[in-house]
Order: sequence, then C-alpha cells, then structure tokens
Amino acid sequence: MIRKYLLQPYPKEEKVWKIILPVSFFIGLFMLIFQPFGLDDLKMPHKSLFLAGYGLVTFLMLCLDLLLFPLLAPNLYREDKWTVIKEILSLLWILFLVGLGNLVYSYLLLDFKLTFASAMVFQAFTVIVGLLPITVITLIKQNYLKRKNESRAEQINDTLIPHSSADHPGQQVQFLGENQKEELTVHTDDILFIKSEGNYITIGYLKNGRLKQTLLRNTMKYAADRLASFPYHYQCHRSWIINLNRVGKVGGNSQGLRIMLKDFDEDIPVARKNIAVFREMITGIRE
Repeated sequence: MIRKYLLQPYPKEEKVWKIILPVSFFIGLFMLIFQPFGLDDLKMPHKSLFLAGYGLVTFLMLCLDLLLFPLLAPNLYREDKWTVIKEILSLLWILFLVGLGNLVYSYLLLDFKLTFASAMVFQAFTVIVGLLPITVITLIKQNYLKRKNESRAEQINDTLIPHSSADHPGQQVQFLGENQKEELTVHTDDILFIKSEGNYITIGYLKNGRLKQTLLRNTMKYAADRLASFPYHYQCHRSWIINLNRVGKVGGNSQGLRIMLKDFDEDIPVARKNIAVFREMITGIRE
C-alpha cells in the first residue's frame, strides 16, 4: 500500500520562480539576521554582503535544479509521469544541492578545512533533517489536492449538460501537413480529440463508428485555428483539444481534472489554469 501511495500522481509546480525567488530571499535574509553556526562571532570586512551571499548561492542552486535540469532531461520531469515519490526525492535532491553549494561557498570565503568525509556527513545530516518535514508536507498536499479535485469531478459529473453542434451540422474541416502532401478531411462532429507531440499532431476521429487516428506534421496552433469557429472543440491543455460533445465522464487526482471521452480509453488532462473555464463550459456553472 505504501508503494502504491508513493506512485500516485503529484502536481509539478508550473511557476518555478514562485519557489526560486522567495526561498532565495528568505535564506539570504535569515543568514543576515540570525547569523547561525557561529557566524555572529565572525569578524570580516563586508560581512553583510558575505551573509547575503548565501541567498545568491541558493538562487543559483535552485535555478540549476528547477530550470536547467528539466531542460536537459525533459522526459524525467514530465508532469504526467510525476509522482509522490518523485516529488519527495526531488525536494531532497534540491536540499542536498543547496546545502552543498552553501558549504562550498563557506569554504571558499572562510578558508576553513574541508574534507570529502566531513562534507558528506554535513550533507547527510541536512537531508535526514529535511526528510520528515518534506515527506509530511508532500503527503498532506497530495491528499488535499486529490480530495479537492475528486470533489470537483463529482460535481461536474452530476451537472453535465448536453452540448449540441447543431450550428454546424455535418460540416467538414480539412487538415494539412506542413509539406502539403498529407491531408485529412473529416466531419467536425466526428473529431474526438487532437493531441500535440513535438512537431506532430494526432487527430482522433470516428469513421463508421470506429476510432481512427491520423498523424500529421503540424502544430497545435494550426489545429486550434482550423477549429476556432467550432466552440465545442476546446483546448483543455497545451497538448490537447477535445470535443465537448464526446465527454463521457470527468475524474480527478492531485494533478487536476482528467477527461474520459466516449470511444477513447486514454485519460486527458485539464490544465490547472483551465479548470474553471472547462467546468463552466461543460456544466454552465461558474466556480
């Protein structure tokens, strides 16, 4: 059960600057005011700048963790694969690197004796001390968001309203690949979804009552523009456009809402910033 719980979905923070800036500022201010670890007895010129430098080191380490690493290994940091255990390990890794950065900073400017063994002992204590609060806070947040989004999903399912495409009965739309050699013409009512993956879009549609999928080299913006005059085709996520007429059920987890379309097995995410708009469109109820 513990393993199952740790593998549950967990939301990634989309606005990382909301973490980087306040944490860096707090560390710099904390060191400047309280001067822990015997730093209050330290005599040196420009001591205030030195103490504030811990905030700068924290800023650089957080940029490394939250900006550079996700760019170098994007598949490792994909939100749809992010789990409780990944969040805990990521926070411990951040704690380890921030501690290591500030340890090296102290060594370079204070010129005290530093060995690999003493550094590892220091870092081990840092991680051990941080393990309990990080784990507890993560689990509390996961449980709260899961319950909140499950409740949202239940309310949406109870108040789903039928959508009609009567304004455009049987209207067709044509999609072209960037090379103009690939094309697909399909009735708008039959389109279930459009999914973006890199430089390609996958169009899922019904043909003779069966799901078909066509891959075209083009962008999500192109697909959204082609469907702009059909309001029942809604871009719920940067990678997904869905047909609101085909929504069968809505689920929820700690990452947000998940859409289950009729005739399609894969759950589709709703971007957190789009939840209120999606709920209003699918139920007519504002949050």
